[in-house]
Amino acid sequence: MRTLRTRITDRGSIWSILPKHQGDRLDYDNLKQLCDNFPLGIILCDESGRCLYSNQAYVNILGYEPDEIIDKNWHTSLYIEDIAPFNMKWKQALLNRTSLQDDVRLIKADGTMIWVRLHAAMLETGQYPFASLLMVEDISERKAMEGVVQQMENALFDEKERAQVTLDSIGDAVLATDLAGNITYLNLEAERLTGWTRLQAVGKPLSGIFNIIDGESRETAPDPANKAMQENRTVELAMGCILIAQDGSEIEIEDSAAPIHNRDKQVTGAVIVFHNATKSNVEMEKTNRLAWYDYLTGLPNLALFNERFSQSLGMAHRHDKRAAVLFLDMDNFKKANDTFGHLTGDLLLKSVAERVSECIRATDTVCRRSGDEFLVLLGEIDLAEDAILVARQILSAVAAPHRVNNNDITLTVSIGIGIYPDDGLDTTSLMTCADQSMYLAKQHGPNQFHYSGSPHPGKSSLNVVRHLL
Repeated sequence: MRTLRTRITDRGSIWSILPKHQGDRLDYDNLKQLCDNFPLGIILCDESGRCLYSNQAYVNILGYEPDEIIDKNWHTSLYIEDIAPFNMKWKQALLNRTSLQDDVRLIKADGTMIWVRLHAAMLETGQYPFASLLMVEDISERKAMEGVVQQMENALFDEKERAQVTLDSIGDAVLATDLAGNITYLNLEAERLTGWTRLQAVGKPLSGIFNIIDGESRETAPDPANKAMQENRTVELAMGCILIAQDGSEIEIEDSAAPIHNRDKQVTGAVIVFHNATKSNVEMEKTNRLAWYDYLTGLPNLALFNERFSQSLGMAHRHDKRAAVLFLDMDNFKKANDTFGHLTGDLLLKSVAERVSECIRATDTVCRRSGDEFLVLLGEIDLAEDAILVARQILSAVAAPHRVNNNDITLTVSIGIGIYPDDGLDTTSLMTCADQSMYLAKQHGPNQFHYSGSPHPGKSSLNVVRHLL
């Protein structure tokens, strides 16, 4: 008895599988030529997914030789994370004999991953067994563009959130107005000093919220925001200015006002930055520290890290050295947090911060980026292997049990590495490289690091994934 593959490859027998439309005008050879020359990938499979026919476009998409595709189950090309969810949809389509469309990832012959859009039609006639016809479209560029757009949107959102957090963390009060002199923003310190909440103040005239008088004459002091906008420059507040808060209390303040410009360099408002002039030096130092250091771990925060990052790249360039950034993300930290509670989780983060700090030089920097993510800056290193050595030390240090609240808790971390100038010449490209490498490390399991180098001409490519457990 001939097999399904034998029958459907016989001349004319494909008409018994595919629906006949205008069959009197299009014979088998024309149909096969049409499929072979079609720009999208086309494969015909039996019910188990075994490939019975493939056009040249599908061969080109995956990069295999034709004889490496025929008789092979096309499901084996699915990216591992897409296998289970797609197979559920596939089985449902088989059961109901319905068509299926889905975006999945496939692994090419060279090991690279691509995004494709699958259009599958389930075919069945009384004469021949069941088969499926798949049309495969490479949408990798489209997905990459969607990813870029999403990253830009996320970056804009993160930047806005970061600015909000930063302004609420600094010790100075910040107050902004529009061109008409109405309040548009107050940070937390401005709320505290004026006695007005942001919700109460926004939209009200500046004079009603920022009520200042001359400390000696007790007369109303000039409006600094209006002066800054009119003169289009930064102006200092008059010495001895007194701020009268909402409750009537008085505070001596000092600082400055500056105009706000739009992208066309037109004045659109003003910002006033002020603080309590009677604060002690100790209080000022404590407040300033909040702007540059993480409250939980005591590590430099992202603002200070970025400043040091830029300085480090400049030093590496001048001294013809390399620099490295390591992106650390705890593996399954949420499970530990949920099991032992958030207080223990905070102590765990402090323990991780201490161990990571012990793995670097005094001139390097560890930063708590957010939540359970950390950044490590290695300045002026000679070789990429120097960063790899530090990554190994960190993996080993973090993996040792942490004694917290009478519990021995085991944690692991995934690390991505970006090297200057191999992987980028600025902080943004290096951070992106390290972030992407971290996710590649996570795909291979916990407690790993990944570094994909972009070496100078003549040097071999470095592609490292190591598991230390």
